[in-house]
Amino acid sequence: MVVDTSALLAIIFDEPLGEWAREHLRLNRARVQMSTVNYAEALILSCSRFPDRIRAVEQSIEESMIRLIPPGPEHAEVAAAARLRYPLNLGDCFAYALAKDRGAALLTLDRDFRGCDIEVILPRIR
Repeated sequence: MVVDTSALLAIIFDEPLGEWAREHLRLNRARVQMSTVNYAEALILSCSRFPDRIRAVEQSIEESMIRLIPPGPEHAEVAAAARLRYPLNLGDCFAYALAKDRGAALLTLDRDFRGCDIEVILPRIR
């Protein structure tokens, strides 16, 4: 399973869907991955919201079950193609590329992934 920034931030920011995301990570703990591009995005957004807690956020991610995967040229190519095909931002494109490369489901809160050609795990809308 690949984790998108939105799912991780829901946990970090203790948002209402944070527990939903945490449970999915727990159930898939042996195979959770995240692009280092999304890791950077999470750090940037965390720092902007909690500048005094950035080291705690870094440490919690580094010590978590999430395996950080640096993108290679093939991820850049898939990410670029995704940006032209789907309504995704740069971070989303790298989450997509990692999921596509690994044949893995993508855990996200971002509904922009609904039209993509990968398996997407989204919370139900009530």
